[in-house]
Amino acid sequence: MILYTRILHIFVILFLITEIGICQTIESKNSIQDSTSYYTNRFKEAMAKSNLFPTESYQVLDESQIYFESKKDTSRVVKYLLAMSEIQKRKGKFSKTFDHLWQAKYLSDQALDKAQKVQIRISLARLYDEFNMNEQSVLYLQEAVKIAKKIYVQDSTQIDNLISSYMYLAVRQRKMGNYQKALQYLDSCYVTPSITLEKSIEMPFWDAEKGKIMQELQQFKKANTFLHISRNHTLGKKLNYRPNISMYLGDLKKDLNQKDSALFFYNESLTLSQDQGFRNDLEAEVLRKISEVYSANGDTQLAYNYLVKSTKKADQVLQAKNQTNSELFQIKDTYLKSISEKNEQLEQKTRTIEENNTIQFRLKIILFLLVLLGLVIGIIFQMRLKLKKTLLHKKEAELQTKLVEERSHNEIELKSRELTSYALQLIDKDSAIDELLDMLKTESSPRYKSLFSKYKKGSKDLWNEFNLQFTQVNSAFYDKLKELHPKLSSTEQKHCALIKLNLSTKEMARILNIEPHSVHVSRSRIRKKMGLERSENLESYIADV
Repeated sequence: MILYTRILHIFVILFLITEIGICQTIESKNSIQDSTSYYTNRFKEAMAKSNLFPTESYQVLDESQIYFESKKDTSRVVKYLLAMSEIQKRKGKFSKTFDHLWQAKYLSDQALDKAQKVQIRISLARLYDEFNMNEQSVLYLQEAVKIAKKIYVQDSTQIDNLISSYMYLAVRQRKMGNYQKALQYLDSCYVTPSITLEKSIEMPFWDAEKGKIMQELQQFKKANTFLHISRNHTLGKKLNYRPNISMYLGDLKKDLNQKDSALFFYNESLTLSQDQGFRNDLEAEVLRKISEVYSANGDTQLAYNYLVKSTKKADQVLQAKNQTNSELFQIKDTYLKSISEKNEQLEQKTRTIEENNTIQFRLKIILFLLVLLGLVIGIIFQMRLKLKKTLLHKKEAELQTKLVEERSHNEIELKSRELTSYALQLIDKDSAIDELLDMLKTESSPRYKSLFSKYKKGSKDLWNEFNLQFTQVNSAFYDKLKELHPKLSSTEQKHCALIKLNLSTKEMARILNIEPHSVHVSRSRIRKKMGLERSENLESYIADV
Protein backbone atom coordinates (compact mmCIF):
# COMPACT_ATOMS: atom_id res chain seq x y z
CA MET A 1 0.00 0.00 0.00
CA ILE A 2 2.84 2.38 0.89
CA LEU A 3 4.66 1.50 -2.34
CA TYR A 4 1.49 2.16 -4.34
CA THR A 5 1.07 5.57 -2.67
CA ARG A 6 4.67 6.54 -3.46
CA ILE A 7 4.28 5.52 -7.11
CA LEU A 8 1.08 7.59 -7.30
CA HIS A 9 2.90 10.62 -5.84
CA ILE A 10 5.74 10.25 -8.34
CA PHE A 11 3.24 10.02 -11.21
CA VAL A 12 1.41 13.17 -10.05
CA ILE A 13 4.70 15.08 -9.75
CA LEU A 14 5.81 14.02 -13.24
CA PHE A 15 2.41 15.00 -14.65
CA LEU A 16 2.60 18.46 -13.05
CA ILE A 17 6.15 18.99 -14.34
CA THR A 18 5.07 18.02 -17.86
CA GLU A 19 2.04 20.32 -17.75
CA ILE A 20 4.15 23.23 -16.49
CA GLY A 21 6.65 22.66 -19.29
CA ILE A 22 3.89 22.56 -21.91
CA CYS A 23 2.30 25.74 -20.53
CA GLN A 24 5.65 27.52 -20.53
CA THR A 25 6.23 26.42 -24.13
CA ILE A 26 2.79 27.68 -25.16
CA GLU A 27 3.30 30.96 -23.29
CA SER A 28 6.74 31.34 -24.86
CA LYS A 29 5.27 30.70 -28.31
CA ASN A 30 2.42 33.17 -27.70
CA SER A 31 4.93 35.72 -26.43
CA ILE A 32 7.01 35.26 -29.59
CA GLN A 33 3.94 35.53 -31.81
CA ASP A 34 2.90 38.73 -30.09
CA SER A 35 6.26 40.37 -30.66
CA THR A 36 7.04 42.90 -33.36
CA SER A 37 10.17 41.07 -34.44
CA TYR A 38 8.16 37.89 -35.04
CA TYR A 39 5.82 39.55 -37.53
CA THR A 40 8.65 41.54 -39.09
CA ASN A 41 10.57 38.33 -39.82
CA ARG A 42 7.43 36.69 -41.20
CA PHE A 43 6.99 39.67 -43.50
CA LYS A 44 10.51 39.25 -44.88
CA GLU A 45 9.96 35.52 -45.46
CA ALA A 46 6.60 36.13 -47.13
CA MET A 47 8.04 38.76 -49.49
CA ALA A 48 10.86 36.39 -50.47
CA LYS A 49 8.31 33.70 -51.43
CA SER A 50 5.59 35.99 -52.80
CA ASN A 51 6.31 35.22 -56.47
CA LEU A 52 6.17 31.43 -56.04
CA PHE A 53 3.63 31.24 -53.20
CA PRO A 54 1.47 34.35 -53.53
CA THR A 55 -1.55 33.00 -51.60
CA GLU A 56 0.43 31.89 -48.54
CA SER A 57 2.46 35.11 -48.60
CA TYR A 58 -0.70 37.20 -48.83
CA GLN A 59 -2.17 35.41 -45.80
CA VAL A 60 0.98 36.09 -43.75
CA LEU A 61 0.94 39.76 -44.78
CA ASP A 62 -2.74 40.04 -43.87
CA GLU A 63 -2.14 38.58 -40.38
CA SER A 64 0.87 40.85 -39.89
CA GLN A 65 -0.97 44.03 -40.91
CA ILE A 66 -3.84 43.13 -38.56
CA TYR A 67 -1.33 42.75 -35.71
CA PHE A 68 0.35 46.10 -36.43
CA GLU A 69 -3.05 47.74 -36.84
CA SER A 70 -3.84 46.64 -33.27
CA LYS A 71 -0.53 48.23 -32.23
CA LYS A 72 -1.49 51.42 -34.11
CA ASP A 73 1.73 51.18 -36.14
CA THR A 74 0.41 52.99 -39.22
CA SER A 75 3.71 52.95 -41.09
CA ARG A 76 3.97 49.15 -41.06
CA VAL A 77 0.27 48.71 -41.85
CA VAL A 78 0.68 50.88 -44.96
CA LYS A 79 3.84 48.99 -45.93
CA TYR A 80 2.06 45.62 -45.69
CA LEU A 81 -1.01 46.91 -47.57
CA LEU A 82 1.27 47.99 -50.43
CA ALA A 83 2.83 44.51 -50.55
CA MET A 84 -0.61 42.87 -50.42
CA SER A 85 -1.86 45.07 -53.27
CA GLU A 86 1.13 44.05 -55.42
CA ILE A 87 0.40 40.35 -54.85
CA GLN A 88 -3.28 40.84 -55.74
CA LYS A 89 -2.30 42.76 -58.86
CA ARG A 90 -0.06 39.93 -60.07
CA LYS A 91 -2.93 37.52 -59.48
CA GLY A 92 -5.25 39.73 -61.54
CA LYS A 93 -7.41 40.61 -58.50
CA PHE A 94 -7.61 44.29 -59.39
CA SER A 95 -10.59 44.97 -57.14
CA LYS A 96 -8.64 43.85 -54.09
CA THR A 97 -5.64 45.80 -55.37
CA PHE A 98 -7.69 49.01 -55.50
CA ASP A 99 -9.11 48.27 -52.08
CA HIS A 100 -5.68 47.84 -50.45
CA LEU A 101 -4.20 50.88 -52.18
CA TRP A 102 -7.07 53.19 -51.24
CA GLN A 103 -6.94 51.96 -47.66
CA ALA A 104 -3.18 52.56 -47.64
CA LYS A 105 -3.71 56.03 -49.14
CA TYR A 106 -6.24 56.98 -46.49
CA LEU A 107 -3.95 55.87 -43.66
CA SER A 108 -0.89 57.44 -45.26
CA ASP A 109 -2.62 60.79 -45.74
CA GLN A 110 -3.20 60.91 -41.97
CA ALA A 111 0.48 60.10 -41.25
CA LEU A 112 3.77 61.94 -41.81
CA ASP A 113 5.71 59.40 -43.91
CA LYS A 114 6.06 61.20 -47.26
CA ALA A 115 7.98 58.31 -48.85
CA GLN A 116 4.99 56.01 -48.43
CA LYS A 117 2.72 58.65 -49.95
CA VAL A 118 4.93 58.65 -53.05
CA GLN A 119 4.92 54.83 -53.29
CA ILE A 120 1.12 54.68 -52.96
CA ARG A 121 0.57 57.25 -55.71
CA ILE A 122 2.98 55.46 -58.05
CA SER A 123 1.15 52.17 -57.39
CA LEU A 124 -2.23 53.81 -58.04
CA ALA A 125 -0.90 55.39 -61.24
CA ARG A 126 0.36 52.01 -62.50
CA LEU A 127 -2.97 50.41 -61.62
CA TYR A 128 -4.93 53.07 -63.51
CA ASP A 129 -2.50 52.50 -66.36
CA GLU A 130 -3.71 48.90 -66.55
CA PHE A 131 -7.18 50.25 -67.36
CA ASN A 132 -5.86 52.89 -69.80
CA MET A 133 -7.08 55.65 -67.48
CA ASN A 134 -4.34 58.02 -68.59
CA GLU A 135 -5.61 61.17 -66.91
CA GLN A 136 -5.86 59.62 -63.45
CA SER A 137 -2.52 57.86 -63.90
CA VAL A 138 -0.66 61.06 -64.83
CA LEU A 139 -2.41 62.95 -62.02
CA TYR A 140 -1.16 60.52 -59.36
CA LEU A 141 2.35 60.50 -60.85
CA GLN A 142 2.47 64.30 -60.76
CA GLU A 143 1.37 64.21 -57.11
CA ALA A 144 4.13 61.68 -56.45
CA VAL A 145 6.74 63.99 -58.05
CA LYS A 146 5.48 66.95 -55.99
CA ILE A 147 5.79 65.03 -52.70
CA ALA A 148 9.13 63.48 -53.70
CA LYS A 149 10.53 66.95 -54.41
CA LYS A 150 9.59 68.04 -50.87
CA ILE A 151 11.44 65.00 -49.52
CA TYR A 152 14.49 65.88 -51.63
CA VAL A 153 14.44 69.53 -50.47
CA GLN A 154 14.41 68.41 -46.83
CA ASP A 155 17.11 65.76 -47.37
CA SER A 156 19.13 65.80 -50.60
CA THR A 157 20.22 62.18 -50.03
CA GLN A 158 16.63 60.94 -50.34
CA ILE A 159 16.39 60.77 -54.16
CA ASP A 160 15.01 57.27 -54.81
CA ASN A 161 11.37 58.34 -54.62
CA LEU A 162 11.95 61.28 -56.96
CA ILE A 163 13.77 59.06 -59.48
CA SER A 164 10.96 56.48 -59.35
CA SER A 165 8.34 59.19 -59.92
CA TYR A 166 10.16 60.57 -62.97
CA MET A 167 10.73 57.02 -64.23
CA TYR A 168 7.06 56.08 -64.20
CA LEU A 169 6.10 59.41 -65.75
CA ALA A 170 8.48 58.55 -68.59
CA VAL A 171 6.78 55.14 -68.98
CA ARG A 172 3.36 56.78 -69.03
CA GLN A 173 4.40 59.32 -71.68
CA ARG A 174 6.03 56.59 -73.78
CA LYS A 175 2.81 54.54 -73.76
CA MET A 176 0.91 57.65 -74.81
CA GLY A 177 3.33 58.09 -77.75
CA ASN A 178 4.98 61.22 -76.32
CA TYR A 179 8.54 59.93 -76.80
CA GLN A 180 10.37 63.24 -76.49
CA LYS A 181 8.55 64.07 -73.28
CA ALA A 182 9.31 60.58 -72.03
CA LEU A 183 13.02 61.18 -72.73
CA GLN A 184 12.82 64.46 -70.81
CA TYR A 185 11.44 62.67 -67.76
CA LEU A 186 14.18 60.05 -68.04
CA ASP A 187 16.79 62.83 -68.10
CA SER A 188 15.10 64.35 -65.03
CA CYS A 189 16.10 61.22 -63.12
CA TYR A 190 19.56 62.79 -62.96
CA VAL A 191 18.41 65.14 -60.18
CA THR A 192 21.97 66.25 -59.45
CA PRO A 193 25.23 65.65 -61.32
CA SER A 194 26.51 63.61 -58.37
CA ILE A 195 23.87 60.89 -58.82
CA THR A 196 25.28 57.54 -59.92
CA LEU A 197 22.34 55.59 -61.24
CA GLU A 198 24.41 52.40 -61.57
CA LYS A 199 24.10 52.01 -57.81
CA SER A 200 20.34 52.37 -57.90
CA ILE A 201 17.98 49.44 -58.40
CA GLU A 202 16.09 51.63 -60.86
CA MET A 203 19.09 51.79 -63.22
CA PRO A 204 18.23 48.63 -65.24
CA PHE A 205 14.66 49.83 -65.59
CA TRP A 206 15.99 53.23 -66.73
CA ASP A 207 18.15 51.51 -69.39
CA ALA A 208 15.25 49.27 -70.42
CA GLU A 209 12.89 52.22 -70.78
CA LYS A 210 15.50 54.23 -72.70
CA GLY A 211 16.06 51.24 -74.99
CA LYS A 212 12.31 50.82 -75.58
CA ILE A 213 11.94 54.50 -76.51
CA MET A 214 14.93 54.25 -78.87
CA GLN A 215 13.29 51.20 -80.49
CA GLU A 216 10.04 53.16 -80.98
CA LEU A 217 12.09 55.98 -82.54
CA GLN A 218 13.72 53.44 -84.92
CA GLN A 219 17.15 54.01 -83.34
CA PHE A 220 17.81 50.28 -83.13
CA LYS A 221 21.53 50.40 -82.38
CA LYS A 222 21.04 52.56 -79.27
CA ALA A 223 18.02 50.49 -78.32
CA ASN A 224 20.06 47.28 -78.52
CA THR A 225 22.82 48.77 -76.34
CA PHE A 226 20.50 50.01 -73.58
CA LEU A 227 18.33 46.87 -73.52
CA HIS A 228 21.28 44.47 -73.30
CA ILE A 229 22.85 46.59 -70.52
CA SER A 230 19.55 46.39 -68.66
CA ARG A 231 19.27 42.61 -69.19
CA ASN A 232 22.84 42.00 -68.01
CA HIS A 233 22.19 44.02 -64.84
CA THR A 234 19.10 41.97 -63.98
CA LEU A 235 20.31 38.43 -64.70
CA GLY A 236 19.77 36.30 -61.62
CA LYS A 237 17.87 39.07 -59.82
CA LYS A 238 14.26 38.78 -58.75
CA LEU A 239 12.77 41.96 -60.16
CA ASN A 240 9.15 42.37 -61.22
CA TYR A 241 10.00 44.20 -64.41
CA ARG A 242 12.45 41.49 -65.57
CA PRO A 243 9.89 40.05 -68.07
CA ASN A 244 9.48 43.54 -69.60
CA ILE A 245 13.17 43.71 -70.49
CA SER A 246 13.04 40.36 -72.30
CA MET A 247 9.83 41.39 -74.09
CA TYR A 248 11.41 44.70 -75.18
CA LEU A 249 14.40 42.78 -76.57
CA GLY A 250 11.98 40.49 -78.41
CA ASP A 251 10.27 43.55 -79.91
CA LEU A 252 13.64 44.92 -81.02
CA LYS A 253 14.70 41.64 -82.63
CA LYS A 254 11.30 41.39 -84.32
CA ASP A 255 11.74 44.89 -85.82
CA LEU A 256 15.23 43.85 -86.96
CA ASN A 257 13.68 40.71 -88.53
CA GLN A 258 15.82 38.51 -86.26
CA LYS A 259 12.99 36.07 -85.68
CA ASP A 260 14.89 33.38 -83.79
CA SER A 261 16.29 35.94 -81.37
CA ALA A 262 12.83 37.46 -81.04
CA LEU A 263 11.36 34.05 -80.14
CA PHE A 264 14.18 33.45 -77.65
CA PHE A 265 13.54 36.66 -75.74
CA TYR A 266 9.75 36.31 -75.94
CA ASN A 267 9.99 32.80 -74.51
CA GLU A 268 12.37 34.07 -71.82
CA SER A 269 9.80 36.71 -70.85
CA LEU A 270 7.07 34.06 -70.88
CA THR A 271 9.11 31.72 -68.68
CA LEU A 272 9.81 34.48 -66.16
CA SER A 273 6.10 35.30 -66.02
CA GLN A 274 4.79 31.72 -65.81
CA ASP A 275 7.44 29.89 -63.78
CA GLN A 276 8.63 32.63 -61.42
CA GLY A 277 5.46 34.69 -61.16
CA PHE A 278 6.93 37.89 -62.60
CA ARG A 279 4.42 40.13 -64.39
CA ASN A 280 1.97 37.40 -65.42
CA ASP A 281 -0.19 40.23 -66.75
CA LEU A 282 2.23 40.34 -69.72
CA GLU A 283 1.53 36.74 -70.76
CA ALA A 284 -1.29 37.52 -73.21
CA GLU A 285 0.76 40.21 -74.95
CA VAL A 286 3.89 38.00 -75.18
CA LEU A 287 1.87 35.02 -76.48
CA ARG A 288 0.33 37.24 -79.15
CA LYS A 289 3.75 38.48 -80.25
CA ILE A 290 5.09 34.89 -80.44
CA SER A 291 2.09 34.05 -82.62
CA GLU A 292 2.94 36.97 -84.90
CA VAL A 293 6.56 35.75 -85.27
CA TYR A 294 5.45 32.22 -86.15
CA SER A 295 2.91 33.64 -88.55
CA ALA A 296 5.65 35.67 -90.25
CA ASN A 297 7.72 32.46 -90.54
CA GLY A 298 4.79 30.70 -92.18
CA ASP A 299 4.27 28.30 -89.26
CA THR A 300 0.53 28.83 -89.13
CA GLN A 301 -0.25 25.97 -86.75
CA LEU A 302 2.06 27.24 -84.03
CA ALA A 303 0.90 30.75 -84.76
CA TYR A 304 -2.68 29.64 -84.28
CA ASN A 305 -1.91 27.71 -81.07
CA TYR A 306 -0.17 30.71 -79.52
CA LEU A 307 -2.93 33.02 -80.69
CA VAL A 308 -5.50 30.80 -78.97
CA LYS A 309 -3.43 30.84 -75.79
CA SER A 310 -3.06 34.60 -76.07
CA THR A 311 -6.78 35.09 -76.63
CA LYS A 312 -7.64 32.83 -73.73
CA LYS A 313 -5.21 34.63 -71.43
CA ALA A 314 -6.40 38.01 -72.66
CA ASP A 315 -9.99 36.97 -72.02
CA GLN A 316 -9.08 36.02 -68.47
CA VAL A 317 -7.38 39.36 -67.93
CA LEU A 318 -10.22 41.19 -69.65
CA GLN A 319 -12.78 39.36 -67.56
CA ALA A 320 -10.88 40.32 -64.41
CA LYS A 321 -10.64 43.91 -65.60
CA ASN A 322 -14.32 44.04 -66.56
CA GLN A 323 -15.25 42.66 -63.18
CA THR A 324 -12.98 45.23 -61.60
CA ASN A 325 -14.48 47.99 -63.73
CA SER A 326 -17.96 47.07 -62.51
CA GLU A 327 -16.76 46.92 -58.93
CA LEU A 328 -14.43 49.88 -59.20
CA PHE A 329 -17.08 52.58 -59.02
CA GLN A 330 -18.84 50.79 -56.20
CA ILE A 331 -15.55 50.52 -54.28
CA LYS A 332 -14.69 54.09 -55.07
CA ASP A 333 -18.14 55.25 -53.98
CA THR A 334 -17.76 53.24 -50.79
CA TYR A 335 -14.31 54.72 -50.27
CA LEU A 336 -15.51 58.25 -50.92
CA LYS A 337 -18.52 57.67 -48.67
CA SER A 338 -16.22 56.34 -45.97
CA ILE A 339 -13.93 59.33 -46.40
CA SER A 340 -16.93 61.65 -46.31
CA GLU A 341 -18.23 60.01 -43.13
CA LYS A 342 -14.80 60.18 -41.55
CA ASN A 343 -14.47 63.81 -42.57
CA GLU A 344 -17.89 64.54 -41.08
CA GLN A 345 -16.85 62.77 -37.89
CA LEU A 346 -13.61 64.73 -37.85
CA GLU A 347 -15.50 67.96 -38.47
CA GLN A 348 -17.95 67.07 -35.71
CA LYS A 349 -15.07 66.29 -33.36
CA THR A 350 -13.37 69.50 -34.43
CA ARG A 351 -16.56 71.48 -33.76
CA THR A 352 -16.95 69.73 -30.40
CA ILE A 353 -13.34 70.52 -29.52
CA GLU A 354 -13.79 74.13 -30.64
CA GLU A 355 -17.01 74.41 -28.61
CA ASN A 356 -15.29 72.88 -25.58
CA ASN A 357 -12.35 75.22 -26.06
CA THR A 358 -14.77 78.15 -26.35
CA ILE A 359 -16.61 77.05 -23.21
CA GLN A 360 -13.32 76.56 -21.37
CA PHE A 361 -12.13 79.96 -22.58
CA ARG A 362 -15.35 81.58 -21.41
CA LEU A 363 -15.16 79.79 -18.08
CA LYS A 364 -11.58 80.97 -17.70
CA ILE A 365 -12.66 84.52 -18.49
CA ILE A 366 -15.56 84.28 -16.02
CA LEU A 367 -13.26 82.81 -13.38
CA PHE A 368 -10.71 85.52 -14.08
CA LEU A 369 -13.39 88.21 -13.84
CA LEU A 370 -14.72 86.70 -10.60
CA VAL A 371 -11.21 86.62 -9.13
CA LEU A 372 -10.62 90.15 -10.39
CA LEU A 373 -13.98 91.27 -8.96
CA GLY A 374 -13.10 89.63 -5.65
CA LEU A 375 -9.76 91.42 -5.63
CA VAL A 376 -11.41 94.74 -6.51
CA ILE A 377 -14.05 94.26 -3.80
CA GLY A 378 -11.33 93.31 -1.33
CA ILE A 379 -9.25 96.35 -2.29
CA ILE A 380 -12.30 98.63 -2.09
CA PHE A 381 -13.23 97.14 1.29
CA GLN A 382 -9.69 97.66 2.56
CA MET A 383 -9.61 101.20 1.15
CA ARG A 384 -12.98 102.00 2.75
CA LEU A 385 -11.82 100.54 6.04
CA LYS A 386 -8.57 102.47 5.80
CA LEU A 387 -10.47 105.63 4.83
CA LYS A 388 -12.87 105.08 7.70
CA LYS A 389 -9.95 104.72 10.09
CA THR A 390 -8.30 107.79 8.58
CA LEU A 391 -11.48 109.83 8.93
CA LEU A 392 -11.90 108.58 12.48
CA HIS A 393 -8.32 109.51 13.31
CA LYS A 394 -8.83 112.84 11.57
CA LYS A 395 -11.98 113.52 13.56
CA GLU A 396 -10.21 112.50 16.73
CA ALA A 397 -7.29 114.78 15.83
CA GLU A 398 -9.64 117.64 14.95
CA LEU A 399 -11.54 117.09 18.18
CA GLN A 400 -8.28 116.94 20.09
CA THR A 401 -7.08 120.09 18.34
CA LYS A 402 -10.38 121.78 19.01
CA LEU A 403 -10.18 120.81 22.66
CA VAL A 404 -6.62 122.10 22.84
CA GLU A 405 -7.64 125.33 21.09
CA GLU A 406 -10.63 125.75 23.39
CA ARG A 407 -8.44 125.04 26.38
CA SER A 408 -5.85 127.51 25.13
CA HIS A 409 -8.54 130.05 24.32
CA ASN A 410 -10.05 129.63 27.77
CA GLU A 411 -6.63 129.94 29.33
CA ILE A 412 -5.95 133.07 27.28
CA GLU A 413 -9.30 134.56 28.25
CA LEU A 414 -8.62 133.69 31.88
CA LYS A 415 -5.15 135.22 31.68
CA SER A 416 -6.58 138.23 29.87
CA ARG A 417 -9.17 138.71 32.58
CA GLU A 418 -6.50 138.30 35.21
CA LEU A 419 -4.28 140.72 33.32
CA THR A 420 -7.14 143.19 32.97
CA SER A 421 -7.94 142.82 36.68
CA TYR A 422 -4.28 143.27 37.45
CA ALA A 423 -4.12 146.38 35.27
CA LEU A 424 -7.23 147.81 36.91
CA GLN A 425 -5.77 147.15 40.33
CA LEU A 426 -2.61 148.93 39.29
CA ILE A 427 -4.64 151.83 37.95
CA ASP A 428 -6.60 152.06 41.22
CA LYS A 429 -3.40 151.89 43.13
CA ASP A 430 -1.88 154.55 40.91
CA SER A 431 -4.96 156.76 41.37
CA ALA A 432 -4.68 156.45 45.15
CA ILE A 433 -1.03 157.42 44.96
CA ASP A 434 -1.94 160.46 42.83
CA GLU A 435 -4.47 161.54 45.40
CA LEU A 436 -1.90 161.21 48.17
CA LEU A 437 0.62 163.20 46.15
CA ASP A 438 -1.95 165.92 45.53
CA MET A 439 -2.64 166.10 49.25
CA LEU A 440 1.08 166.39 50.01
CA LYS A 441 1.47 169.01 47.34
CA THR A 442 -1.42 171.03 48.86
CA GLU A 443 0.08 170.82 52.30
CA SER A 444 3.48 171.77 50.88
CA SER A 445 5.08 168.75 52.40
CA PRO A 446 8.88 168.64 52.03
CA ARG A 447 8.60 164.97 51.05
CA TYR A 448 6.49 165.69 47.95
CA LYS A 449 9.34 165.95 45.45
CA SER A 450 11.06 162.79 46.57
CA LEU A 451 7.81 160.86 46.51
CA PHE A 452 6.87 162.31 43.09
CA SER A 453 10.16 161.21 41.55
CA LYS A 454 9.76 157.80 43.04
CA TYR A 455 6.21 157.61 41.68
CA LYS A 456 7.29 158.52 38.13
CA LYS A 457 9.83 155.76 38.18
CA GLY A 458 7.16 153.40 39.55
CA SER A 459 4.79 154.32 36.68
CA LYS A 460 7.44 153.34 34.15
CA ASP A 461 8.01 150.08 35.93
CA LEU A 462 4.26 149.58 35.99
CA TRP A 463 4.09 149.59 32.16
CA ASN A 464 7.08 147.30 31.81
CA GLU A 465 5.58 144.80 34.20
CA PHE A 466 2.21 145.03 32.44
CA ASN A 467 3.80 144.59 29.01
CA LEU A 468 5.69 141.52 30.25
CA GLN A 469 2.49 139.96 31.56
CA PHE A 470 0.64 140.79 28.32
CA THR A 471 3.38 139.24 26.13
CA GLN A 472 3.28 136.02 28.14
CA VAL A 473 -0.47 135.75 27.64
CA ASN A 474 -0.52 136.87 23.98
CA SER A 475 2.88 135.66 22.77
CA ALA A 476 2.09 135.86 19.04
CA PHE A 477 0.12 139.12 19.15
CA TYR A 478 2.98 141.51 18.45
CA ASP A 479 4.45 139.27 15.70
CA LYS A 480 1.14 138.99 13.88
CA LEU A 481 0.44 142.71 14.33
CA LYS A 482 3.84 143.59 12.84
CA GLU A 483 3.23 141.19 9.94
CA LEU A 484 -0.18 142.71 9.14
CA HIS A 485 0.73 146.36 9.82
CA PRO A 486 4.49 146.91 9.76
CA LYS A 487 4.07 150.73 9.75
CA LEU A 488 2.76 150.84 13.36
CA SER A 489 5.18 152.41 15.86
CA SER A 490 6.06 150.80 19.18
CA THR A 491 3.81 153.29 21.04
CA GLU A 492 0.93 152.46 18.70
CA GLN A 493 1.58 148.76 19.28
CA LYS A 494 1.22 149.44 23.04
CA HIS A 495 -2.08 151.17 22.37
CA CYS A 496 -3.25 148.11 20.36
CA ALA A 497 -2.32 145.82 23.25
CA LEU A 498 -4.40 147.86 25.67
CA ILE A 499 -7.30 148.00 23.17
CA LYS A 500 -7.21 144.16 22.95
CA LEU A 501 -7.83 144.10 26.76
CA ASN A 502 -10.93 146.31 26.26
CA LEU A 503 -9.53 149.08 28.54
CA SER A 504 -11.19 152.48 28.47
CA THR A 505 -9.50 155.63 27.20
CA LYS A 506 -8.95 156.88 30.71
CA GLU A 507 -7.48 153.57 31.85
CA MET A 508 -5.19 153.48 28.83
CA ALA A 509 -4.07 157.07 29.47
CA ARG A 510 -3.36 156.19 33.07
CA ILE A 511 -1.26 153.14 32.20
CA LEU A 512 0.59 154.99 29.43
CA ASN A 513 0.90 158.11 31.60
CA ILE A 514 -0.57 160.38 28.89
CA GLU A 515 -3.60 162.57 28.47
CA PRO A 516 -6.92 160.98 27.35
CA HIS A 517 -6.92 163.26 24.33
CA SER A 518 -3.63 161.76 23.24
CA VAL A 519 -5.25 158.32 23.41
CA HIS A 520 -8.00 159.48 21.03
CA VAL A 521 -5.46 160.91 18.62
CA SER A 522 -3.46 157.67 18.74
CA ARG A 523 -6.57 155.58 18.02
CA SER A 524 -7.37 157.71 14.96
CA ARG A 525 -3.82 157.36 13.69
CA ILE A 526 -3.94 153.57 14.22
CA ARG A 527 -7.23 153.26 12.25
CA LYS A 528 -5.70 155.19 9.39
CA LYS A 529 -2.55 153.04 9.26
CA MET A 530 -4.66 149.89 9.40
CA GLY A 531 -6.85 151.18 6.56
CA LEU A 532 -10.10 150.62 8.45
CA GLU A 533 -13.34 152.08 7.18
CA ARG A 534 -15.47 154.28 9.39
CA SER A 535 -18.02 151.50 9.76
CA GLU A 536 -15.42 149.01 10.98
CA ASN A 537 -14.86 148.67 14.74
CA LEU A 538 -11.23 149.01 15.85
CA GLU A 539 -11.74 146.98 19.03
CA SER A 540 -13.30 144.04 17.12
CA TYR A 541 -10.53 144.03 14.49
CA ILE A 542 -7.73 144.06 17.09
CA ALA A 543 -9.53 141.37 19.15
CA ASP A 544 -9.28 139.00 16.10
CA VAL A 545 -5.55 139.55 15.64
